[in-house]
Amino acid sequence: MGAFINAGLAGYAQHYGLSARETEVLRMVLEGKDNQNIAGELSLAASTVKVHVHNILKKTAQANRQELMRDFRKMS
Repeated sequence: MGAFINAGLAGYAQHYGLSARETEVLRMVLEGKDNQNIAGELSLAASTVKVHVHNILKKTAQANRQELMRDFRKMS
């Protein structure tokens, strides 16, 4: 799955205008990590990760993480 994510991540992020940090968070979401784990790995507050995930969902017009993953697979 890691190679699949790496292959499509830059194009997906560019298509939706994601920031560098949002792209980092997106990678971890696609890896199945929850906000707490993402926060720990990136040395961020969980609330900050929540905001990033919310912004990613809004920019990609997806309702939740599952739809986001489906959309990523479809576009990659």
